[in-house]
Amino acid sequence: MGEVSDATDALAARSGLPAAGSALSGRPPVLAIVELVDRDGHVRQALDVRHWPVRIGRSLDNDLVLADPHVAPWHCELTQREHGLELVVGDTRNGVRLGARHLRAGERTPLGGGGGGGGHAGAAVPIELTLGRTLLRLRLAEHRVAPELVLAPTVSLRQRALPMLSAALLLAASLVFQSYLTSDPDSFTRAAGTELLSGLAAAALWCGLWALLSKTFTRQSHFSWHVRVLLYAGLALTLIGAVAPLVAFAFSWPAVSDFAFVPRIGVVATALYFHLLAVEPARGRALRWVTAGGAVASVALAMWFNVQRTDRLGDELYMNHLYPPGVRLAKPLAADAFVDGLATLKAPLDKAAKEPARSDDLLRTEPE
Repeated sequence: MGEVSDATDALAARSGLPAAGSALSGRPPVLAIVELVDRDGHVRQALDVRHWPVRIGRSLDNDLVLADPHVAPWHCELTQREHGLELVVGDTRNGVRLGARHLRAGERTPLGGGGGGGGHAGAAVPIELTLGRTLLRLRLAEHRVAPELVLAPTVSLRQRALPMLSAALLLAASLVFQSYLTSDPDSFTRAAGTELLSGLAAAALWCGLWALLSKTFTRQSHFSWHVRVLLYAGLALTLIGAVAPLVAFAFSWPAVSDFAFVPRIGVVATALYFHLLAVEPARGRALRWVTAGGAVASVALAMWFNVQRTDRLGDELYMNHLYPPGVRLAKPLAADAFVDGLATLKAPLDKAAKEPARSDDLLRTEPE
């Protein structure tokens, strides 16, 4: 009955009518709600605001008592003014963060909401305040309520396991095929078994560590989530490794395989984003920026190392992938045109011949 009364009071506060439940219980209507939000976006504690001001801190005489050691005994106060709600920062060394602003002790700033007291309409979304390491969310009557989230459809174990099993079999087949290409027939069985066992151990360790992080921060391991992320990322990397050189050979586009490391870095960054999303589900936007920035920085570093190593931005000095001639779709180049194209190499080769030999080149040319 208390929840029904609170809901009735909140509805009456939005409409400006007297609350029936409040009249019966003798309590004033709900003017706002202050929610304490944990790191995964769940509300751990909520305070129904029925009067202003509202004092927040660690001392027991506050309206909202926090257990955060980085919060002062009387940290801040939400009070009603003629222009609307106002935040007043108390005697604190850490201050209060309001959005991107950092307010220090003694500062005050309007929050813009009427707070049920006849003020003008405030922001369209709830107001977030950070006190120490505690995130508070102030919800007023005029704030827009987030849309209802659709429940994920119930998926049976068979439906969930079938795509994962298919991806695992494809990855295992690619490892076996790679062993077949790179090993002698006599050692193929041993090499394939070593590849499979090493891949399985590395995958179990990787997903286990991510599941431990998820369990630590969200109280759920999400192990199957991390396995799916790893499997799909592995398939994407395998597909890039197979398609890029084939397209480069078929159409005579060496840049496709030369810069194949760019989509590989993108796949790795995307996989890291989804791994981190299971650890910090409430920080999706920040994680997107972090992983995108990391991907851009990784591409720039890879190009810089390539320039230092080969004086080229790409990975390969030449296209060294050979496929059956029937795969090639590019028009053949006439011998005369090929010889004429070699003339452009004369100037850089002459310049390289005049440069003094580097120490690493001398080491490579010394007799053993």
